[in-house]
Amino acid sequence: MIESAFVAIERTIQFRLIHDGAMAPEEIISSHSRLYQRGAEAGLYADRFGEELTELWNQNRTKTYYRLGIATEEQAEAMRQLATNFHHYLVSTSRIKYECICEK
Repeated sequence: MIESAFVAIERTIQFRLIHDGAMAPEEIISSHSRLYQRGAEAGLYADRFGEELTELWNQNRTKTYYRLGIATEEQAEAMRQLATNFHHYLVSTSRIKYECICEK
């Protein structure tokens, strides 16, 4: 679930960057931390929040993805909730929120 939460967060950032004209649709940002930084640079959230996303990714996603540790149910649920809240926030502050089909 942690991997899925990070994917949801990153795709939501990309959605806003593309639709706000801060990123070309064909552009690829392969660095997670760079994507979080670009979101902050575009004003989607504060610089500090981008740094915290990077830290979460470094501490949690990498560890569970490479099986260097096992997430607890509470950690997984917290990441799911963060991804859900983050997605709703970025979509609700978008001019094109009608394009999101997650609620339909």
